[in-house]
Amino acid sequence: MKIGLRLAVLALCLVFPAVAQAGAWPQAKGATQVIITYEPGKAGTGFDASGKKTITLDRWKQDSLSLFVDHGVSKRLSLTAKVNYRDYTTDSKSFSGLGSIEVGGRWTVKRTDDFVLALGAAVEGFGKGRRNDYDMTSKGGTDYDLRAYAGKSFHLLGKPAFIDLQAARHLRQYEANEWRVDGTLGIKPSPKWMVMAQVFAGRTDKASWGHAAWANTELSVVRSFGPQQQTSVQLGLRQTTSGRNVPAVHAVVVSLWKTF
Repeated sequence: MKIGLRLAVLALCLVFPAVAQAGAWPQAKGATQVIITYEPGKAGTGFDASGKKTITLDRWKQDSLSLFVDHGVSKRLSLTAKVNYRDYTTDSKSFSGLGSIEVGGRWTVKRTDDFVLALGAAVEGFGKGRRNDYDMTSKGGTDYDLRAYAGKSFHLLGKPAFIDLQAARHLRQYEANEWRVDGTLGIKPSPKWMVMAQVFAGRTDKASWGHAAWANTELSVVRSFGPQQQTSVQLGLRQTTSGRNVPAVHAVVVSLWKTF
């Protein structure tokens, strides 16, 4: 692997309003949703600075376990918190422990029967592990995430469906700032089953080492349980389809969603 290569992977969890509401849709007042996600991933190749998959990686493996909590304070305000534990090994670095702690909130600007617009902000800090996979020697510090959400419910082929779009500016204390754009299309072929197709994309500002850019696609299925679908299990596959200075990661996503 070339000296100085910096690798990046973005993993977000976007969800459907009738099942889990960590996307644009707010939690009901007094309701709390917990999402536990386990994501093992590995890469044998990486994209170079020109966007070609020419980099051979001898070792790139990461296991991530995260806990996300979303609590409805009012019909407009939801508070969020996230903790993640990472165990990773690359050609140049290994780490096992607390990755970071993030706290924030989401304010619903407008909501109708089939549309929602929201704004959110979060602060990320603590932990000794890197927060992005191109941070081969993360300096920690405090990061800030400013995000806009838009969600739309509709019918596709006669079945309930939705689209969730998010755009964010991620401000970092020690590393290059980032632009992030994420999108989710979901459809429910039956009351207890949902299929989601997702794209997570981003790009860093130019730093001394250049840019990192990524586009990850994910396809997953969700099975809901309970009379009000208060428990759901997600199984998905994620792949880095394009990028610059990032690994071509293959990952499995397993999540448990529970609403109280």
